[in-house]
Amino acid sequence: FLELLDIAARERGLRADIELFPDGEFGPVVVDARPTARIRLVRDATVKRDPLFAQIVNRHTHRGAYEPRQPSPGALAAINSAASASGTRIGFVTESDNAAIAQHRTIASDAWRIELVTPRTIMESYKVLRVGPAEIAQHRDGLSINTPMVRALTALGLFDRTKAPAPDDAATRNQLDAFNANIAGTPAFFWLITSANDRKTQINSGRAYVRAQLAATAQGLVMHPLSQALQEYPEQAVPYARIHELVRSQGGPVQMWTRLGYAKPAGPSPRRGVDAHILRA
Repeated sequence: FLELLDIAARERGLRADIELFPDGEFGPVVVDARPTARIRLVRDATVKRDPLFAQIVNRHTHRGAYEPRQPSPGALAAINSAASASGTRIGFVTESDNAAIAQHRTIASDAWRIELVTPRTIMESYKVLRVGPAEIAQHRDGLSINTPMVRALTALGLFDRTKAPAPDDAATRNQLDAFNANIAGTPAFFWLITSANDRKTQINSGRAYVRAQLAATAQGLVMHPLSQALQEYPEQAVPYARIHELVRSQGGPVQMWTRLGYAKPAGPSPRRGVDAHILRA
């Protein structure tokens, strides 16, 4: 949000003075009621427009199948240039390094399976799962499924979202098969590492990532974050260690790890309006 606001402000000739955690930074475990940022918009004739502004309405997460062609070196350089910031390190792997990309694919698939067969983690997803046009339109958030089969099962009461499916359940197997097919066809991966992991660093890494995604969009590329192996719960300990070792994080956390490639255009996901996010005194 902060990086997009800053880019949009520049387009209007405004400077966004952003103060992070003006009342103090909260710790690594609990997010309390203190403000995350205080923003002051100031008219400033010296601010420069950011060409990435044009991509804000075009960027989106593409979780589907990617085309087999690799991103060009020029496209990767453009992403790196847009997202590089102090304290961050960006990396890529493409199919030109067969051994490394095979390891990325294996870790992604293993981590996804762990999330699907761990009851408490799959239930986190089920709580925000929206099935069919009515639920999607009502909530305009979470995870959306609009396929005929799932809608039919839901209508017949055969898709129970109040309990986790068994590891060998058809729903679990189908999700694994679909995800693994997309991972196997992913021609490149992107990652972003930071040297620290305090709250300010986390926010700034998010700002760097959105710039990477905007730059990728400008190059005709799409991205899909793979958060599973970056989660710090016991069942994911092995994939977490493996991805950090693979990208040579040197002790710093991997803040983002994504698929990267070309794909057929997809429409935007439903979103709530601005008023749904603003608290008025």
